[in-house]
Amino acid sequence: MAKCSALIVCTSFFLILLGTGTTGCGGSVMNSGRMLQSLTVTPASADAQTFPGGRVQFTVTGTFNMVPVTVASPVVMWSIGSPFAPPSPTMPQASVNATGLAQCNGFVGTTLVEATAPSEPEIPLQGMTPSTPAVSGTATLICP
Repeated sequence: MAKCSALIVCTSFFLILLGTGTTGCGGSVMNSGRMLQSLTVTPASADAQTFPGGRVQFTVTGTFNMVPVTVASPVVMWSIGSPFAPPSPTMPQASVNATGLAQCNGFVGTTLVEATAPSEPEIPLQGMTPSTPAVSGTATLICP
């Protein structure tokens, strides 16, 4: 009987660990049920020449499936276009920093400013890869 009790306790402990989101080597974090559903970037479109110094401050609001439903300024990865696309080495590029401040840098035309975050809030930005389930929001930057 003692062996059976120990087996039940060990099995129960293992199941509790699985239910709390513990991961093994290389596994992903199991989430708590809270999921990022969308990101809204503001302003939706901006002409850099109408902003001081030609620099546009973009902000983001995240919408989640659980309260608090909306979160101003969630942690996101800012990029010009897709965060995983390689930049073009031959053309001037607009840029956006880690806080969402964008500028044209000699680029002329229209480009997308993108905010991206993992859909599972437990995944850190540094852990994102092209295959990480993620949510993105975009805005248009117009460069004169």
